[in-house]
Amino acid sequence: MQHNFLYEQISKDISSAINDGEYHFNSRLPSLREVSEMYSVSMATAIQAYQTLEDKGLIESRPKSGYYVTSMLNKQIAQPAISQPTVTPTTVTVAQLAMTIVNDARQPRVVNLGAAVPGTDVLPLGQLARSMAGVSRREWKAAGNYEDARGNEVLRKEITRLMRDTGCRCKADEIIITNGCLEALNLALRTVAKPGDTIAIESPTYFGILQTIENLGMRALEIPTHPAHGIEPDALKHALKKQKISACILIPSFSNPLGSCMPEKNKQDIVALLEKAKIPLIEDDVYGFLSYEQPRPKSAKSYDKTGNVIYCSSFSKTVAPGIRIGWMIPGRFTEQVAYQKFLDNISTAVHPQLALAEIIHRGQFKKAVRQSARLYQHRMEQLRYWITEYFPEGTRLTVPQGGFVIWLELPKQIDALELYRKAMEKRISISPGQLFSSQTQYKHHIRLSCGAVDGELAHKSVKTLGKLAKNLCY
Repeated sequence: MQHNFLYEQISKDISSAINDGEYHFNSRLPSLREVSEMYSVSMATAIQAYQTLEDKGLIESRPKSGYYVTSMLNKQIAQPAISQPTVTPTTVTVAQLAMTIVNDARQPRVVNLGAAVPGTDVLPLGQLARSMAGVSRREWKAAGNYEDARGNEVLRKEITRLMRDTGCRCKADEIIITNGCLEALNLALRTVAKPGDTIAIESPTYFGILQTIENLGMRALEIPTHPAHGIEPDALKHALKKQKISACILIPSFSNPLGSCMPEKNKQDIVALLEKAKIPLIEDDVYGFLSYEQPRPKSAKSYDKTGNVIYCSSFSKTVAPGIRIGWMIPGRFTEQVAYQKFLDNISTAVHPQLALAEIIHRGQFKKAVRQSARLYQHRMEQLRYWITEYFPEGTRLTVPQGGFVIWLELPKQIDALELYRKAMEKRISISPGQLFSSQTQYKHHIRLSCGAVDGELAHKSVKTLGKLAKNLCY
């Protein structure tokens, strides 16, 4: 009986250490001998303690390596339902709400649990600073001229190497450097559509896409979307038969806000479907490199045979948001996009491009994103655990396999905007679900992020948020 008590206490103690973040997801635990010495127990008791944790699915034994943390959740949590938007074109009106929430999140001493921004402690900012300083000294004359409208050739060549990881083989002259991914999306939409046209999108989708559609005077057509697999190909096929669509914007790899990842078969089918219909596909791939598993998922662009896919990405989530460097591969629309880019702002700043080229060339980019992905994976496991501990019964949440955002479906009696207001009173910022739809859907949904907040501050904030959510249930 005493041994039972001891091994149960040890397993409970280690379980608490995992949940408190002392042992990260996928990190190695103390060996059996170390556990035996730490708790002054026999090897048999140490084995029983680890066996208990294995039975709960918290750890696993790896041959000739030891024991590792596999999960912080010991129960299955339901995912949100497949979205069911009204499949009719809608005028978008999210701009005012979006700017209010973005500005609120920037207030001093606000815990930013809602914004999809990476943590400064995760980014390779030191390497970037050193590269910026170096290229500014060596290439100081470069600022005296306008850069090529398509972007610096050195950086474009380095990006071709990154694109191989997405399954896409391209040449430097097929790439255009932009001021972040949003400029790329804006250029793409203006090239392939005009005011009044209908753009097919995921539901829910990133509010920046909705803002762009709204700003260009276009309409959004929301397509039913699976919380894990992304847009439903059959639903898109049905919409194409019913509506005149000028373009389709998707985030196939770790979408914002769901964190969903489209299966390769679905990507192939959608690329082929839109290619046959001669409807351009605009692919947003800002989170694709932050995959928890390697190799990262292939891009939709990798299945493009006719130049119908316009690929858009940036370094905002992987290197530095403030550097404002993105890129796009416009396919058959390259000349039109390049000309529009020239008209808009002539070119993108040269020194940040040279610094990024250096970081990629030295292998620092790939190393940084691998490290970031591991940290975000741990933070996501921790965040999901806290949500299950503190949020109301019936809360559903997605299971992202990359990136740092997660989507929560709360009990229906909770108004996400009201929860947002209550949270802001506690200096906690979240993103209410209404932001992510042109149809003011998702009134009891929220997006959370583990990008910029970690550790005890994140723990306390999620606990407070869960309490506020529970209070709104009554």
